Amino acid sequence: MVNHPLQSPANPHFFQPLLPGSETHLSIPVTFFSKHIEGKNEQKTARLISDASDRIWQVKMDGRRLTEGWKEFATAHNLQIGDIIIFKHQGDMLFSVTPFGPSCCEIQYVQCLIKKEDDNVHDDEDDMENQHNSRKGLRQKNLKPKTELKLSLSYDYCFVANVTASNLKFDTMNLPKKASSSKALNKRCHKIILVNKEGNSWTLNLRFRESEGSYYIRGGWKRFCSENRQKEGDLITFNLVGDGRSTPMLCICPEEACSELMGIARGKKKTKKRRMWVASSSSRQNSFVTLSLTAYNIKYSKINLPVEFTKINGITRKHEKIILMDKHGVKRLTRLVHDGPNYGRRGLGKGWKLFCEANDVLKIGEPFKLKLTWENNTPLLRFCSKVKEEPIYV
Repeated sequence: MVNHPLQSPANPHFFQPLLPGSETHLSIPVTFFSKHIEGKNEQKTARLISDASDRIWQVKMDGRRLTEGWKEFATAHNLQIGDIIIFKHQGDMLFSVTPFGPSCCEIQYVQCLIKKEDDNVHDDEDDMENQHNSRKGLRQKNLKPKTELKLSLSYDYCFVANVTASNLKFDTMNLPKKASSSKALNKRCHKIILVNKEGNSWTLNLRFRESEGSYYIRGGWKRFCSENRQKEGDLITFNLVGDGRSTPMLCICPEEACSELMGIARGKKKTKKRRMWVASSSSRQNSFVTLSLTAYNIKYSKINLPVEFTKINGITRKHEKIILMDKHGVKRLTRLVHDGPNYGRRGLGKGWKLFCEANDVLKIGEPFKLKLTWENNTPLLRFCSKVKEEPIYV
């Protein structure tokens, strides 16, 4: 017996998380569509069935997208942002649909008691039954809106992530500090799921940095960017989804849903320029440099000097030591280390942290000014003062 082209003995299936915008339409993953649907059937309608209803739902298809009819199906099943929907292909464009909650447990539906004119069922009994089902966390089939999950599930925090050379190199991406106040995150949760627009997912490690009070993800960020063709300089808008107990998700938002947020981020990226250290015509002026501590400096124990500053003042590769003199006049002999592309940058080696502490430079982003002098052919950087002007980034 020859099976219908769209029928499969294995009943292939795919899953999709409900992201912002999924209320009106849902997309079938590219791989599933091209393998099991594209070119194999001319039907423009998919049929959906579920254990929660005896009805067959007719949903129109626009390419990979389920459009007209999907909203009615989602409303009837009380689907919410953060739910995960599994579609099992039964053949002939018929899909059995199974919804899962954000806790990754299958949603159970119950048939509410409906009073008929000829029934001898009292309203009080109906109420007791509904209250019992509510305590069990079951979703009812009479289309009553559920509120318990909606109150506990947080999906209203969006942010724009910047793909940088640094976070690709170290396979780590920092979440904004504001994300730490979201109900979706919990310090006891050590995993997070990244979901792209097609519903494909990647599980990464989630960590909390106590010193900064913020979360970061690692162990898969580089792969996620590579497989989604995100390169250095690209911006990605994420929606943070979770209930604080189950594994949280970072879902890529549709551009139309977060166009305003993306526009702001792009505007900042265009106007934010890195100030370079500029040599002055005065040799005395060239001896001053302003630095500012960054999270990178603290984490990796590195702080570089501006390339132009070292060049104009004759600090070359032959110089292996530098003297740091704090505001109290205490001197520390410190190594001049090589860093950056082709090791062309010169930085302060072991001892610079003690130098900063002695000068009360403890905050990230706090600029301070140094003056370069020489002592027996050894460069010496003397602490001058903290400054209120914008820091000069290295």
